[in-house]
Amino acid sequence: MQQPDGNSWSDLSTTDAATYLNQARCQCAAPVQILVQMVPASISKLSSLNVTGTGARLYVGNDCNELNSDNVGLACPMLGTPLANIASLSAGSWSVPTTVDKLFAAVGDCSATQSTTIWLWLDSTGHGYPDSSVSGSSAPSLSVALDGTPPAAPADIKVEGGEEALTVSWGSVSTTTFPDLAGYLVFCMRGSDLQVFVPSYYTGSVTSSGDGSAEVLRPTTGSQYLTGQILCSSTPPIFAPTGVSSADPNTTATEIGPPPAFKDLDPNYLCSGLVPTTQDSIRIGGLQNGAPYQVGVASVDTHGNASPIQSAFFQRPVPTIDFYQAYRQAGGQSPGGYCSLAGRGARLGAISFLAGSGLLALIIFRRRRRARRALSRGLPFLLVALAAGSAQAQVVTHEETDEMSSEQRANYRTPKEWAMELRFGPYAPDVDSGIGSSATATYNGAPYKTVFGGKRHLMSQLEFDWQFFQAFGSLAVGAAIGYYNVSAKAFTADANGNCVPDKTTTSGCELSGDTTSLRLIPVSALLVYRWDVAAERWSIPFVPYVKLGLNYTFWQVNDGNGNVPSYAGGHGSGGTLGWQAAAGMSLLLDILDSEAARGLDMETGVNHSYVFFEWNNVDASGLGMSNRLHVGDSRWVLGLMFEF
Repeated sequence: MQQPDGNSWSDLSTTDAATYLNQARCQCAAPVQILVQMVPASISKLSSLNVTGTGARLYVGNDCNELNSDNVGLACPMLGTPLANIASLSAGSWSVPTTVDKLFAAVGDCSATQSTTIWLWLDSTGHGYPDSSVSGSSAPSLSVALDGTPPAAPADIKVEGGEEALTVSWGSVSTTTFPDLAGYLVFCMRGSDLQVFVPSYYTGSVTSSGDGSAEVLRPTTGSQYLTGQILCSSTPPIFAPTGVSSADPNTTATEIGPPPAFKDLDPNYLCSGLVPTTQDSIRIGGLQNGAPYQVGVASVDTHGNASPIQSAFFQRPVPTIDFYQAYRQAGGQSPGGYCSLAGRGARLGAISFLAGSGLLALIIFRRRRRARRALSRGLPFLLVALAAGSAQAQVVTHEETDEMSSEQRANYRTPKEWAMELRFGPYAPDVDSGIGSSATATYNGAPYKTVFGGKRHLMSQLEFDWQFFQAFGSLAVGAAIGYYNVSAKAFTADANGNCVPDKTTTSGCELSGDTTSLRLIPVSALLVYRWDVAAERWSIPFVPYVKLGLNYTFWQVNDGNGNVPSYAGGHGSGGTLGWQAAAGMSLLLDILDSEAARGLDMETGVNHSYVFFEWNNVDASGLGMSNRLHVGDSRWVLGLMFEF
């Protein structure tokens, strides 16, 4: 099977044929060609025949078991014209031009989807019916797939206004029912007839069909779908609305019947690329606030068939209020920025930070000094002991562990110097505590709770500790980094920039289609003490610990466009300095399987593993600065720790 390619023909693979033989090409009678050639063995056999005037025909259909001149045409239409003398095949090939609708004729419907078969009728003896060796299922044949069934139209469509944008969402079409679903397309119209965008991603070209007939439109590989209206300017089947609403019950858009451009799936009104099947929403930006737009959604399969648009939805883009704007309107003073130690109110924060850093540096310096002193004093004795061959301690390698006695294995532990923690827990930054009672009552003086609600969300953290002192317990300095993100719908704003009251409730603001978010990335420097004496000496598996440190939290607000907003001279990103303290209890997991724990230690160097439960207080309020975004919290933390 071949398709027109300029002034020539190109082969269609099985996959290409399934894509080419779709509903639009059936409606437009797009050209296609069947090429019949003899293999060398058949050419040799044909040369031995003396009968001339023998012929061949092509039929299409699935019920062609008896290929004869009496009944074959009833269930299996003939393709092209008969070949008068098949002896001519020995010198070349037989090209049978036809059209896609002729292949669909076997099933009688351009919207059908099934396989059909092209059969070769051969009469090498001139008796008027097929040779016995090529009749029924033994006849040469070519199976082709016809796909004229578009996927189901999306339902539960919701269109919401955003900042110079519309957010469109829909219920996913089942890929079980429609396994060839390729994705979704969104169509937009400004007012009642104006294009919104020039869809540069949809391109087409006019080329010759290859058989001398009129030129037809053959969209390039960048196209997502075809209709009869696009391909040949024919009148597509009359669209008959189902009368069933395709709207999401919660949409604020007005549902109407689709305009003619949507019924025809006119590519001039596309306002999206192909949205993948894993996605059920899209935000269309670059629109004008307050202007009315119509929106429709269609689904598309991999063969270029597109579903009808059942309904259009009228909606308007609206100005919105992101979290940073709500925070400033409620009386928040943080202008953003990362220079937390600047300004008149930063003296206490600077002194605290420098004092804490100095304390940590002093501890490390004194520890290293004692280590160097101990080494200088002990080195002569160590050399004498080595010379006398009386040294008992040695570095144990993996190869040497096989020679250990049972007692040595039971007591074996690799040196421990580091610890790593994976920490998880609920978090809710205390932004509202920084508003103050004297601030405006906008959003009830609690912008974080008003925008994001009162629920806590997951904070994930990673901590590394260096255990520089191990005597009566272990003392360590550590560094930790975390990640927190919360998002919610932005509010709709009126002409004055204030939130529009929610019409469905007695309080609160109307939600828009935009999303606003707050992201926190806290980093901290810590001093950690773990009382692991009982675990090391008496195998008591509980290890209490305390932590104290300084933290700096990077924060960023995003609006519906994914940008950092600005408002009232401030910028929605910055950093806040603070301090933190924690107390917790670790459970030594080695008690579950001590032999496995020793094996893990010998193989990987992981000395101990713990699960821990901790109460953690983070005061991230600027260390005395009055114009910082408060992002601390007091909470419980659960996690895993590994010493190595």
